[in-house]
Amino acid sequence: MRFVRGLVSFVLWVVAIPLLLVASGRVLPFDNVPPLPLIVAFTPWAALVTLPLLVIALFSRRWVLTVLLAVSLAGFVYWTAPFFVPPPASAPADPADAGTVRVMTLNAHLGQADAESVVDLVESQHVEALTILELTPDLEEALTEAGLDELLPHSFTVPAPDGPGGSGLWSSTPLSRPEQLRGTSFAMPSALVDVGGTDVRLTAVHPYPPLPEETATWRTELVELTEQARSDRTPQILAGDFNATYDHATFRDLLGSRFADATREWGAGPVVTWPEGSRVPPLFALDHVVVERDMPVSDVVPMDVPGTDHRALLATVVVE
Repeated sequence: MRFVRGLVSFVLWVVAIPLLLVASGRVLPFDNVPPLPLIVAFTPWAALVTLPLLVIALFSRRWVLTVLLAVSLAGFVYWTAPFFVPPPASAPADPADAGTVRVMTLNAHLGQADAESVVDLVESQHVEALTILELTPDLEEALTEAGLDELLPHSFTVPAPDGPGGSGLWSSTPLSRPEQLRGTSFAMPSALVDVGGTDVRLTAVHPYPPLPEETATWRTELVELTEQARSDRTPQILAGDFNATYDHATFRDLLGSRFADATREWGAGPVVTWPEGSRVPPLFALDHVVVERDMPVSDVVPMDVPGTDHRALLATVVVE
């Protein structure tokens, strides 16, 4: 009997330790130490596992483990619950209004996204501003042949023939003051788009992923993006693959008091976008539409696109 109790305790602790590590990583105000960026990404899923484990620990009278799991679960609920709370005025905005813009972002997975599917989404979802990451010359040509330029005739693209470094943005209204973010591994083009008479800077975001050996690069590029975004007082929309979830401290630092994550503001739950198209279902919300806090959002939804390992993310943003 003692052996069985010991075995149960061992198994419970083996399962609990990763959950406790996730909770500990999430509560820290930094995430630039490997493997913290990888650990905290599991925060929403850790909550689902912690609850049944807490019940087992409680009924088996493992009091130390029960307390630790209870505290962790309280944290997970506190961090995740706001994603399920809709704004006070949660009626969908009308994309046809001049002061709104329908935004879509997509990581094209080394240019392998199906161009016709992308254009079909742009047309069916009434997209007015589009950012594409991992853009290649071949994909750009395929998008043109599929009719993207007829729907969104204005563009600023920086394609890359090899690797994930290319990006581009398209708009239904003219672009002005095009720029490229400085000091990043991948292209992050931006330009002003006219939304109902208001100039809004649209940026295609794609920092280096937080691989264990490249955590410093990942954080440096997000910090650079944060500094440049905050220094520009023009209203902004940042859309792309941030290679970060809301649970990453560096991403929350980017938001600060000025910006908001459209997914969290809409309150329909976390929108997981990666990985897609494999046996593993999407687990992580890496793709975001980030807006000014005074810009209401609605209809924040993911969409499948053949050929890529990311879902597209769409949002209606009210600029004025």
